[in-house]
Amino acid sequence: MKQLLSSLSLLLIIPIATLAQSNATITGTVVDEEEEAMPSTSVAVYNASESNVVTGASTKSDGSFSVNISTGNYVVKITYLSYQPFKKEIEVSEGESMDLGTIQMTPSSEELGELLVRAEKSEMQMNFDRRTFQVGQDITSLGGSAVDVLNNVPSVSTDIDGNISLRGNESVRVLINGKPSSMVSSSDVDALNSIPASMIQEVEIITNPSSRYAAEGSGGIINIILKDDQRRGLNGSAQVGGGLPEEYEGSLNLNYRVGDINWFLNGGMDYRSEPEGGSSFQRFRNPQTSTSYMYSEKTDAIESELDGDLRFGADFYLTDTQVLTASIYTSSEREENDEDIRYTDMEYREDSFNGPVIAEYIRYNEEEGNERDIDFNLDYENKIDGDDHKLVADASFDASSEETTTNIDEEILEGNQDPLTQRATDGEEEMDFRFNAEYERPLFGDGNLEAGVRSDFEWMDNSYHAETLENGNWVSEPAYTDNFTYMENVNAAFATLGYEWNSLSGQVGLRLENTRIQTEVKSTGEETNQNYLNLFPSAFLSYSFNEQQSVQVSYSRRLRRPWSRMLIPFNDFDNQRSQFTGNPDLTPEFSNSYELGYLHYWNSGSLLTSFYHRYRTDVIERITESQQGQDGTIRRPINLATEKAWGVEFSADQEIADQLNLTANANLFRSNSNGTYQDQVFTSESENFMARMRLRWEIVDGLNYQASMRYRGPSNSTQGTREGMTMMDTGLSKDLMDGKAKLTLNIRDLLDSQNFNYTANTDGNPNTDFYTQREFSWSSRSATISFQYFFGDRDRNQQQQQRGGDDGPEDMEGMQ
Repeated sequence: MKQLLSSLSLLLIIPIATLAQSNATITGTVVDEEEEAMPSTSVAVYNASESNVVTGASTKSDGSFSVNISTGNYVVKITYLSYQPFKKEIEVSEGESMDLGTIQMTPSSEELGELLVRAEKSEMQMNFDRRTFQVGQDITSLGGSAVDVLNNVPSVSTDIDGNISLRGNESVRVLINGKPSSMVSSSDVDALNSIPASMIQEVEIITNPSSRYAAEGSGGIINIILKDDQRRGLNGSAQVGGGLPEEYEGSLNLNYRVGDINWFLNGGMDYRSEPEGGSSFQRFRNPQTSTSYMYSEKTDAIESELDGDLRFGADFYLTDTQVLTASIYTSSEREENDEDIRYTDMEYREDSFNGPVIAEYIRYNEEEGNERDIDFNLDYENKIDGDDHKLVADASFDASSEETTTNIDEEILEGNQDPLTQRATDGEEEMDFRFNAEYERPLFGDGNLEAGVRSDFEWMDNSYHAETLENGNWVSEPAYTDNFTYMENVNAAFATLGYEWNSLSGQVGLRLENTRIQTEVKSTGEETNQNYLNLFPSAFLSYSFNEQQSVQVSYSRRLRRPWSRMLIPFNDFDNQRSQFTGNPDLTPEFSNSYELGYLHYWNSGSLLTSFYHRYRTDVIERITESQQGQDGTIRRPINLATEKAWGVEFSADQEIADQLNLTANANLFRSNSNGTYQDQVFTSESENFMARMRLRWEIVDGLNYQASMRYRGPSNSTQGTREGMTMMDTGLSKDLMDGKAKLTLNIRDLLDSQNFNYTANTDGNPNTDFYTQREFSWSSRSATISFQYFFGDRDRNQQQQQRGGDDGPEDMEGMQ
């Protein structure tokens, strides 16, 4: 590992040391025939023979551009769809700042007729502060959910327990349109299954956020941006699809802008039913009590979901500088899960997986659940003096409710135990209120000041009740019946100060957060109260060698608060042999992250290389231990360890040939964990490797093929090991009706290899000695076909959208 990191360091340092610094500047402003600014216009600087592009840029929102370049002779070309190209030969000398003045573009006389152009942005856009994944380019996620989208995003992975991780760290903050939402509380995958991929415009990844962003999430931020068009007239798309295993979906995206109001509506509904299955083996021995057991279990399940989502709102352009956006987002989900668990109890055998059968039975679980969510948002933006001097504020209110009922019957196949008939209900209500305000302005010429305040309040009530049928009467199970309340209030203030010195820029920031958490278990009256005040500094320093190459170092301090479900001290009821319970005494974990990055753009691609180091304390890990008084194990989260992790990550995209593009990501890291629990030392050393590769090929005009592969290597935890996993997706799309429609066929998990394999072993523990092996597949290979139809006005605003102009949030305002 050390030799590899040393070699990679040399690969980074050598090209940086040999770069030539730019020493001249070309500036100008591009306007249309009505002398209005033309943002996102392409400005390319060619060599004197016009054979190669030397550098380039895109115009800002006010039409201006600035390009740094070395001395010499060049040709400047400015292009924009449906406008005649502008070309000018120039000669720049050392230290010169050449202003091309105001450049007025002339509309092209070419008739487009009925052709509807739908060119799309590049799939991955890379910057130091974030990487942006364009969902519209991803064929294999069409017809899927937000989870399918995230599974294709570099650095992100999901697991069987419903957790999202970023660079191997599960402490991830998931946001919707730059703001928290009850629909994706914490980093829970299950909630994301209800958001159709067709509603998502792009996904942003921030691995080392500054003090401007909320300190929650030591692993970083995942921001899911939903579609919100701003083209004039009526625009939108409709999609229907179906597939195997049983899957049907439909969605509609509409945008209507007239005058000073932009209305938008996104809605979708989908139904899916897919098999799940797995098996496990457990062997347990307690030398202190002479207790031992050994058993295996096999699970077969069919999980069905019916989801509906609707987002409706409007942008009100109050003045030329002020915009007020109001929106409502609601979702409803009905879930059914039919699960059969076959248990086989065996006589204990040391170091054996088989023994004489003592008992065998099947536990039938029938679960039905209903969930409803509603989210109100109000956003205000006032550009006081351009994009760099503005005030933004937002407020949101979320409310959600969930109710699940479970009916359980046991069939005895062998043995003397009595069969069981049981039932359980699980109910949860949650409310969240958030307010945020930020102010940004230029300072000291080339400086920038940002400051803001934020207040979050969350309340949750969870109740669980279980009963067993005895002699025709339902008898309550006290161990599985309780009520739990949770309240969290976070108040924060931050300030960041940035400055640019020619090619060098820096930023420092500081965030103050006060957190109050109260919980109560109603049956016992047991309460917990946490109140802590923390400072979260950040620092960034960047240097641009030229328009193509730059380097940055950064530091940030963050935390991971235990989310509400990790605190609920209720046991699972459907599988009494393998249970999970929360821990109301959990405290937050803290992290310090350091990163060094090198970004290189060239004419046909780009490469982002990142070296990073992360130090975490009070790390929350799930500990597996034996259940008191019965066979089986129970998992619970505890503040177990400290962790040191360091690694290197590469993210690249490259045009291999005409219409053939490759995107790749590789993350190699090492982590060391050390902790103590019940007088036992838990340590682990793990080398991890994760990689993604996506090939996109436009076979002929309008016919596209895509193949992607994901690999997650094996890893170690303080109690066990997880095996590696390889997955592959493929898809084919065809444009129809002169580009107004698209037909897509895709196959997810082509090799049917998305499986979870985990082994826990406490051999050598003087108190308990158990071995657990668990295998599970939470999805299966699926094939879907979908049809999309696009409609709308074909004016210049649309063309700007289609060529990759400003069609979404330029910044994540309110991401606090």
